[in-house]
Amino acid sequence: MHRLFAQLDCNNFYASCERAMDPSLAGRPVVILSNNDGCVIARSAEAKAAGIPMGAPYFTLREQAERCGAVVLSSNYALYGDLSARVMRFVAGFARGQEVYSIDECFLDITGEPEPQAWARGLRETVLRALGLPVCIGIGPSMTLAKVANGLAKGQPAFGGVFDWQSLDESERLAQLGQMPVESLWGVGQRLGEAFRRQGIGWASELVGADREWLRRHFGIVVARLADELAGRACLTLAETVPPRKMIMSTRSFGYKVQTLSDLKEAVAHHAALAAEKLRRQASLATFLRVSIRTSRFAQGRFEQAAEVVPLLPATDDTRVLVRAAQTAVERLWRPGLKYHKAGVMLMDLTDRVHAQADLFAGSPLDEKRTRLMQAMDAINRQMGRGTLKIAAEGTTQAWKMKQERLSPRYTTRWEDIPVAKAK
Repeated sequence: MHRLFAQLDCNNFYASCERAMDPSLAGRPVVILSNNDGCVIARSAEAKAAGIPMGAPYFTLREQAERCGAVVLSSNYALYGDLSARVMRFVAGFARGQEVYSIDECFLDITGEPEPQAWARGLRETVLRALGLPVCIGIGPSMTLAKVANGLAKGQPAFGGVFDWQSLDESERLAQLGQMPVESLWGVGQRLGEAFRRQGIGWASELVGADREWLRRHFGIVVARLADELAGRACLTLAETVPPRKMIMSTRSFGYKVQTLSDLKEAVAHHAALAAEKLRRQASLATFLRVSIRTSRFAQGRFEQAAEVVPLLPATDDTRVLVRAAQTAVERLWRPGLKYHKAGVMLMDLTDRVHAQADLFAGSPLDEKRTRLMQAMDAINRQMGRGTLKIAAEGTTQAWKMKQERLSPRYTTRWEDIPVAKAK
């Protein structure tokens, strides 16, 4: 049986999440800002049409946004993450297999589907009706061609958000690939694209036509497989289980410049707690913890940065141990008189919790009481919302936290923000 894949991608995901919760935003330009309300990181189709550029600092286009009536919002990561999880769980039930590729896209194995276009249109309508989120779906005999087809579905409104690569005959497929620069292909990028062009390969159709043995010698087996994928021969398979991370990081810029040691200790405690939660989620233990702090590169005065790596004996996933280690390190790193702009914590040399080895002098990394305490803490926060139960060292007011002056309600993850329908 020939393999068949679908690639599902949520349209303008951050802006669509806001619209799904606030229908009054429909048809209006919506702009989403980065951490501390700095730069544009997402736009609705109307904002794109109004000429609002991606990545531009918001202060440079404030007047432009006001002229076109744009609704400007802070990033609501709690909302986006929750709706992403809902979409991925929902669509997984419509396919034989799924690989979640990013927060707003996934691959689906639909091998054996007799009418893939009808299936895709039905799924697209069902997701919109059930979750309020518009999606585009590309279909192809390989994962790479499914992604290519998704790009066509997005780029040409006449296709209605669905495109099946198999609907093209051989000449039409070569014509489409002949219009795609190699840099635009999935997994290529600028540097590899430049290497292709030095060898006379500038378009996807030329990559498909290249000799496979020559590609292996010059670029390796991965590129040869990419050429086969573009030719319709499936070489990639769905990775249905996400491999555990090899390191975990939590870092943010401050909402204002931090000058006191107490605020700095609160911030690194908060990041250590977030990293510890992610660590337990993938059932790993950390062997080393790295704390970093720095001033702003753009502020007046000399740029300063400092970091320290702390060994953890035994390896641990205990929030209290990680917070204590991070705060002790930052006490040594802090210098009075500096205005700190950013701090972060990284957990390194992660090991599988199940197969963790005991240390001859430090003892076993697994402690039943600590394990039950962390499990109870995580269970409460999953049920009641992140931050419901936290370490006191993280602080209560957290005046240093990033600016979110335009934050929409956390409709799906905070009890007090749940919309209430009132009878007239």
